[in-house]
Amino acid sequence: MKCPICEVVIANSHICPNCNENAYVLNKIFNISVRLYNEALQKANQRDFSNAISLIEKSLYFNKNNIEARNLLGLLYYQTGRLGDAIKQWVLSSNINQNDNNKAFYYLDTFNSDIRNFEKLDDSVRLYNQAIKYLKHKDDDLAIIRLKKALDINPNFIDAMNLLAFCYIIQRKYKKALKILHNTLLLDKNNKMALRYIKEIESKKKKNKDILSEEYIYNGMIKTIDEDDNYRYTKFNNNSCKAIGSFILGVLLCGLCMYFLFIPDYTQKKSLEIEQLNNEINSIKQKEKDIILQKDEEIKSLQQQNENIKKQLQIYLDKETININYQKIEQALSLYKKNKITDAKNVINSINTSGFNEKQLVEYNKAKNKIN
Repeated sequence: MKCPICEVVIANSHICPNCNENAYVLNKIFNISVRLYNEALQKANQRDFSNAISLIEKSLYFNKNNIEARNLLGLLYYQTGRLGDAIKQWVLSSNINQNDNNKAFYYLDTFNSDIRNFEKLDDSVRLYNQAIKYLKHKDDDLAIIRLKKALDINPNFIDAMNLLAFCYIIQRKYKKALKILHNTLLLDKNNKMALRYIKEIESKKKKNKDILSEEYIYNGMIKTIDEDDNYRYTKFNNNSCKAIGSFILGVLLCGLCMYFLFIPDYTQKKSLEIEQLNNEINSIKQKEKDIILQKDEEIKSLQQQNENIKKQLQIYLDKETININYQKIEQALSLYKKNKITDAKNVINSINTSGFNEKQLVEYNKAKNKIN
């Protein structure tokens, strides 16, 4: 037999000669600790964290130096959102057994390497504690806000989920409470607090079905919990169907009343608005036509003025041309007197007589005959 304390081999007695402990009794006790650890590990694999934690705590009661049990307890605490308790267990494990093979060192190193994630999880715990303070002062609305933020940071925070369900129960929002409790049971299928709250809601449902049925209605079904703490659904009873039929009939009647009372007035109002808009459109079109006609008249007037100016300018140019040609007669006679016969002939022959009056034509012919 080997002593579980100092690992000294004992030959013919149950008492360790080195530490004076009863090795037989200690081995029995440590075997119980190992058995409880194995049962807890099995429960943890089945996501039954509440019972697993209970078994691990009992295992450590029999052997506080059971490193595997202590490391597993830290993991279970971490999985359920109890971060501080998880770190505490790993620190104790690392102090008990400082061997590098101890997984507690790995878990602590993981947290140290991701300190930001650790701070976020710590914030969720801080929000949870604030929610507890608000509840003590009967301010459940602020508590709900804090708990929702905590669950946004750490969705696996089971204590926060149970406390949020409790807040909804206080506010008689049983449907929301059941939804939270259902999520809790998905994470920890035998969570005692969640099951207790569900039984509380069920008892209230039995006392007052009419009030609670409004809270339990979900997708045409009513949520209940059976004897195995699993969700089951029952269909509406006849009274519920009649209530729904009455509600639908009331909606139809209200719709018909609105159609016959309000729709005609509404239609007439819209018709007047449409007619008013059409009148405004016609008025705008008429104004556009008047503006276009006015501009056409202005354009015609400007064109007529332009024609008159052209005619006057042509008359002026014709007069100037006649005067210039008439002056050439005098120029030709002057050259003739100077005995420049050739130049005089060139000038007299270049004269255009169009536009000359009879007197001017007589003078032109007389000068031309004289020079030629």
